[in-house]
Amino acid sequence: MPFLSIIVPIYNVENYLPECIDSILVQTFTDIEVLLINDGSTDRCKEICEEYAQLDNRIRVINKKNEGVSSARNIGINNSRGEYIAFVDPDDTVEPIMYEVMISSLLQQKLDIVICPIRSINLINNTTSISSIWREERSVLNKNYIEENLIPSILCDKTFSLVSSVNKLYKKSLFDSLELRFDEKKHHGEDARLNFTLLTEVDKIMYVEQPLYNYYIRQRNSLTKTFREELYEYAQENKHFLLDLSKKYKLEKYENNIRQHFTTVSLGHMQEVVKHTLNKNRKYEIISKIMNGTEFKKDILEYKCPSFFYNLLKISCLLRNEKVFCRLVNTKEKIKNYSLKGLLK
Repeated sequence: MPFLSIIVPIYNVENYLPECIDSILVQTFTDIEVLLINDGSTDRCKEICEEYAQLDNRIRVINKKNEGVSSARNIGINNSRGEYIAFVDPDDTVEPIMYEVMISSLLQQKLDIVICPIRSINLINNTTSISSIWREERSVLNKNYIEENLIPSILCDKTFSLVSSVNKLYKKSLFDSLELRFDEKKHHGEDARLNFTLLTEVDKIMYVEQPLYNYYIRQRNSLTKTFREELYEYAQENKHFLLDLSKKYKLEKYENNIRQHFTTVSLGHMQEVVKHTLNKNRKYEIISKIMNGTEFKKDILEYKCPSFFYNLLKISCLLRNEKVFCRLVNTKEKIKNYSLKGLLK
């Protein structure tokens, strides 16, 4: 049996998939299996997967109907044979030493999860950034330390590379003993929910300092940049999850931080609704529903605005006036576009 199962959920990424698979196959740690989960792709992904499977017997291809990234990852977990599992998105790459470095740490300390920073490579504006990690004199974070330090940081929206699933190694038995899988009904925040749930159950985790996972920001990100009308509902569920977490660990003092964060998320989503190609009445309907929700009305009243523009958005929400909200967002976009045109002259 392989030590590590690497799970790649795949949907319509034929232009990026070969580079992703190549980066996995050249890993300096070789005791791996690679599960390519083709989630009903309509491009050449299926053929690419099968071509690679012919070249390397560590690859297994599973073809399934399109049900989303969480379903594909769960199929991978269910079919994995490794003691540990990892996830890679099909339009990203991993550094050649990624799993050797992380497994070296893991074997020394018998860890449940190992985490590395993510290098975000923005191909639109040609910039690169590296996600923050928890830096502490101790190398291993045990259960007590996680509860006393890491969980409070999450409640303050300081997540230290904990949100994503792709920059981690997980002990597979965690998923089975907890009967834990990605929530297939959700299409936003499912990684964070799973990771934060695991964080309340694990005994030991560790960070490595090297940014070993490469996340590419493109004009179109196949797995992450899809507009979803129901995002507000997902955000509310995640808010309640964190509020429950604060109660569980007697950290109610962070409740305002949680509500502040998710009000910002909600206002951001409402702006995306305005900028989308939905018809005007549908936009009004979505925004009005959010504005008139009992919890949103309570949260927006206490919301501390980060800018003058957000203060205007808050006023429109307090007035329950979706049309004013839309006008504000559209006006800001026009000014932004006009300024950009001026710079390009």
